[in-house]
Amino acid sequence: MLYVDDYSSAGYTGDEAEGNFLAIHAETVEEGTTITVEVVGGVHGPSTLDADGLCICRIANTNQKIKVVATKDGYSTTEKIYRLTHLTLESD
Repeated sequence: MLYVDDYSSAGYTGDEAEGNFLAIHAETVEEGTTITVEVVGGVHGPSTLDADGLCICRIANTNQKIKVVATKDGYSTTEKIYRLTHLTLESD
């Protein structure tokens, strides 16, 4: 977890560009699998990961969760939800 000021590389602007950010790397070993990541309780919906498998998520509080969904060729879906209860959020 990293507190940053004025982070705009991931499309965050204004007040969203400051706060605690968590980097997530997710990859698949099977061809034809799509991975989406969503901060449950966040302000944006799910993001589909590209080939690098990286996602930068803004975390506002530890009640939020990270939801990762892997879908193979639109048929088989696996979903994992990760709780953030043991993170320490920093302030500026």
